[in-house]
Amino acid sequence: MHKEEVTCNACGTIVFDKAIFCYQCGNQVKCKNCQEVLVAGARHCIACGVPVQDNQELTPKTFNKIKFKENGEERLYEIEFTNEVGQEIKEVVADLLKNKLGASPEPKLSFTENKIASSLSVAPQVNSVALSQRSEPVEAALRTENPKPKENITVIPEYPHLNDLEVKLDCRENEWLLIYAFYSSGFGSGTFTKDVVWKQYKEKRLTETRFKNLGTNWKSLFKKHICTVKENEFKFTAQGLDKANELLLMATNGSKFPSRSPRKSVIFAQANLNSQRTNPVSRKTAANTIEADEFDVYKNEHKISLEEFFARKKPGTGNPNRIVTIAYYITKINHQEYFTEGNIDFAYRILNLSGKPVHLKQVIINLKNSRIWFQKVLDRGTNGWRLTRQAEIYVEEKLPASRF
Repeated sequence: MHKEEVTCNACGTIVFDKAIFCYQCGNQVKCKNCQEVLVAGARHCIACGVPVQDNQELTPKTFNKIKFKENGEERLYEIEFTNEVGQEIKEVVADLLKNKLGASPEPKLSFTENKIASSLSVAPQVNSVALSQRSEPVEAALRTENPKPKENITVIPEYPHLNDLEVKLDCRENEWLLIYAFYSSGFGSGTFTKDVVWKQYKEKRLTETRFKNLGTNWKSLFKKHICTVKENEFKFTAQGLDKANELLLMATNGSKFPSRSPRKSVIFAQANLNSQRTNPVSRKTAANTIEADEFDVYKNEHKISLEEFFARKKPGTGNPNRIVTIAYYITKINHQEYFTEGNIDFAYRILNLSGKPVHLKQVIINLKNSRIWFQKVLDRGTNGWRLTRQAEIYVEEKLPASRF
């Protein structure tokens, strides 16, 4: 009669017919009482209920000994432990030796090799209770000599809700795109997609003018603030994270938004110093608070470029003609609902025009009052200007005529 073979459920070895333990690993495969084959992982026999001997007791444990003698005070550390325990504390011991003896002359060795920058010797099996009693004062000494470094805890700021930002922040449209991307990416910790950011922007900020400039504002972020991970997936650069945190933390702290172009302010101050003959240098900052507000100045199949339009109209060197010509291009050629002081500032820079008014906003207000060229516009916290019909006629008829 063929007898069923019994296989050790620990190592897979086929055991002898009358064997109770595996001859390879020592694992108990049958019940001592009734010879019933044991189920894998069983603690009791399924036939008679007799407890199964724990196989861990059959495995000999290797104990290792560390001796460390400190010169001067003749302080001696001695500890014994198994390989398993040693694996947990070898880093602490190695650091202790490094601090006491200087740089470690040898690489760190595992306890299975029984070496650790000091004499280790294999000892006979010892009583575990006595071992724990001996190790406690030594472990305390190790902790005192070489305390574990404190973990760096990153504190995530409590950023405001997006709805609150509409009230607290007054920033440019490309910066709003940056903010929506920052929230979409888990405050810069992950990636984001263009579709999600654009959807949020359209729900919160979209107007006809902003929609026309959306592509330009989005592309401007790639200069410094965001970069491509793969198709339609992007992440923040280090400079982009700094910029987003600058915007949001200022809103959180309730602080006044700082000037984002200190270098531009220096250029303005130097230009004024050179242009004024004997007048004292003005320390007023009103002109420096205007930030360049970008818009589409380039030629496409539907319109000419700002530079070409400016060349056709020939407004001259007077700021009133220059400003009304730029405003006409923005609202009539570019089809924006209104223009801002930042748009005019940006156009002066793009066209490389000299003599830009120091107090640009005041010049626009004066033209509004004296020539009735502009009307004030307030759009969701953004101050802008709309061209009057009188200003449109002036550009079309008083300046050199052109068709576009």
